[in-house]
Amino acid sequence: MKGKIFLFFRLLVTIAILFALFKFISYEKLVSVYKDSKRGYLVLGFFIFFLCQIIGIFRWRFLLSSLGVNISIRETFYSYFCGLFLNLFFPSFFAGDVFRGFCISYRYGDAGKVASSVLMDRFSGAIALTLVAGFAFIIGRSIMPSEGVVVSLLLLCVIVGFSSLAIFSRPFFRFLAGVFKRKPHLQEKLISFHDKLYFFKNNPKIFAKSFLFSLPIQLLMPTGFFIISRAFDVNLGAIYFFIVVPIVTAIALIPITIAGAGTREASAVYFFSLVGIEKSIGLGISLLNLIFVISMSIIGGIFYISVYHKWLQFHPQRNKL
Repeated sequence: MKGKIFLFFRLLVTIAILFALFKFISYEKLVSVYKDSKRGYLVLGFFIFFLCQIIGIFRWRFLLSSLGVNISIRETFYSYFCGLFLNLFFPSFFAGDVFRGFCISYRYGDAGKVASSVLMDRFSGAIALTLVAGFAFIIGRSIMPSEGVVVSLLLLCVIVGFSSLAIFSRPFFRFLAGVFKRKPHLQEKLISFHDKLYFFKNNPKIFAKSFLFSLPIQLLMPTGFFIISRAFDVNLGAIYFFIVVPIVTAIALIPITIAGAGTREASAVYFFSLVGIEKSIGLGISLLNLIFVISMSIIGGIFYISVYHKWLQFHPQRNKL
């Protein structure tokens, strides 16, 4: 019951934020922006976003194989895209992570290893995102000195730094796990799970390779936004997008709306307006990214209903790890 209430609350927040945006930015103006756009740039932008998903699939498969979970590209593709479908119905993007982790652990066992691969998949992406935004801000700080940008980047660095300590420092994690000392069974499970994450500290080359998968993704995402902005005749240097897009992406991951809808658009309108992009165009750019997310999710749903659900039923579980 609580889960349904929480889901309803987040759906309400999503609708409220989008409603407020359209209250300040007229629908007619947004339609006009799309009518005057250059379709070639839009197609190229969508291709870049799709390429990011493909690289993400290979990154996760690499992390799984490094832990001894060897699966085919096809199975990785199915579980990854079907996970995207779940994101349409749950807050942020974590439901899809849980789903793909569950599907693989159902087939291969050792849920801890699979879960650690999903977490490190996200974490390596967060490290790359923070570094891209940080270096871009250092290069372009003179042209974008907004306090909002500085505060956002500092907060992002603090969160990533805290996460790094929790993942790579055993004493620090055990200190955090002490919160659950009254629930020793849960505390023991958390420490056991952390031991699997600690594998990546003991094998830095594996984490470095996962970072090398993540870096192109975090470079391509701002590039995709930059190219889409060209469809609306926005003549700004790419450096602005390498600063703003990682911040917008990080805000969209906050689990208060469905698939980041609303928070992504509100933050995009605000941060893009700081660099002189008209609010209707800023919203238009962000909504195109949302359309892409929804499109990929629908493709994932089609895969799940027509292929993957049946595929799981007719493919028996493999030997447990």
